[in-house]
Amino acid sequence: MNYKIEILDDCNVIYVRNKGKYGSNKNYEMMKNFKEWIKENCYWRYVETNGILGVALDDPKIVEEESCRYDLVLKIDEDVKINDFINSRSFTGGKYVVFALPHTTKDVKDFYSNLPNIIDNNNLRVKNEPILERYKEEEGKDKYCEVLIPIL
Repeated sequence: MNYKIEILDDCNVIYVRNKGKYGSNKNYEMMKNFKEWIKENCYWRYVETNGILGVALDDPKIVEEESCRYDLVLKIDEDVKINDFINSRSFTGGKYVVFALPHTTKDVKDFYSNLPNIIDNNNLRVKNEPILERYKEEEGKDKYCEVLIPIL
């Protein structure tokens, strides 16, 4: 599987958060609502440039499913009014190996099922930090998302 190496800079981001099972309908709805908010507030150019990052902050093997935090993050170079929906925080960048894959539920699920083999086959030294998913396009067989794995 082909990949590229990318450095993400430290930056300020806006984000929305859900607590609960990863891959749930709530997370899907949160993405839909976040995209609507981004469009309504004329920030879509940041999605086209930076993509929306999906960040699973907790390991469901350690943290109870209903307490697992999932953030949708957007790097934005403007001041944004924070409210009950939108928050802001610092994002710590780093070095990532980036895999592009078709943006379908099956392809993403298959990628994660194969992840230990992908890491071993590519001799990757993975950092103990969250894996990121980057979305610039809608879901579909002819669309792509990226999985960013933090490496040393």
